[in-house]
Amino acid sequence: MRLVPVTKLKLDTKIALDIRDEHANLLITKENIITPHNLKRLRNSNVKAVYIKDKYCFDYAPDTSDPSKMFEQVVALKKAIENAMTNKSTSESITDALKAIRVIVNELDKQKYCSKISYEPQKLDIADEFGEKTVYVAIMSSLFALKLGFSKQETYLICLGALLKDVALIVPELKKTVGAASKIHPTTGYEYLIKNFNFPQEVLDIVQQHHELYNGKGYPNCLKGDRIYAGARIIAIIDMFYKVSNNYYEQGSKTLEEGFLKFSGYLDPYFLQKFWGYSHIFSPDMLVKLTNSDVAVVMSARSFNPFQPQVRILKSNTYQSGTLLNLFEIPHLNISRVIHYVE
Repeated sequence: MRLVPVTKLKLDTKIALDIRDEHANLLITKENIITPHNLKRLRNSNVKAVYIKDKYCFDYAPDTSDPSKMFEQVVALKKAIENAMTNKSTSESITDALKAIRVIVNELDKQKYCSKISYEPQKLDIADEFGEKTVYVAIMSSLFALKLGFSKQETYLICLGALLKDVALIVPELKKTVGAASKIHPTTGYEYLIKNFNFPQEVLDIVQQHHELYNGKGYPNCLKGDRIYAGARIIAIIDMFYKVSNNYYEQGSKTLEEGFLKFSGYLDPYFLQKFWGYSHIFSPDMLVKLTNSDVAVVMSARSFNPFQPQVRILKSNTYQSGTLLNLFEIPHLNISRVIHYVE
């Protein structure tokens, strides 16, 4: 299946997964076809992108995309954290959040050997402090931790830390005094949690250290290397992956690789090396245009270079349709941009 922005969605397209709004209300069930009425409903419900399938797709599905496994838990998690941080039924909200985290991590643990870390752009057009990016980073950090061999108990704490790392930007009384660019917001959030909650030290360390850099040039304490808690180093890689992908993934492999290289010196080199083997830079089923103007679909086969995956040719003046190409073996041929349909 393939994620397509609603602005690019064509009529008669088949939906691959149930589509839900930010409250987990069902809008359109999978296997339905996009009609003018459905398209209008999606736009009115702030849906930004949906998963589709056509003859170029197979059965690849990111773990965070399936609402039957994840979406309702994610909605419950967001609500619980937001309620806890705004002092609404705090104890009950924290309990609900921890339950949701356990469900999500347990589900990821079942699939950790066959699942890949992959980028998912925003699917709902809603601006809030506790948005899709926060949940995405928490879930993918959890999957990464499990793949690295962290226990489920350790991963619960990493997931919770990832969700709370920007608490200073969520709590109304704090966000009036600190902003995302403020170098004191990690410490402000850390001190707020110590004063108001009884979270484990690992969670507090993530909140205070999530802007520390492996080379010692981060803040607030200029920690270096392994002095930074492992969970914070894991989250830093996933945060970087989302940021670079969100800015550049439609611009092709060369731009993406340059973006990642720019940040690599700030990250744990061992974890980063493992990350490349655990991730899809270009997700399977993604349609791409190559630098020779050929159109291809990305395959799921592992590549020696994640920026140059295996692709299957769909339209070409050089290769026969259906030809499999390992782009890492063809130096002059790269992905120039992502497309959404074969014209």
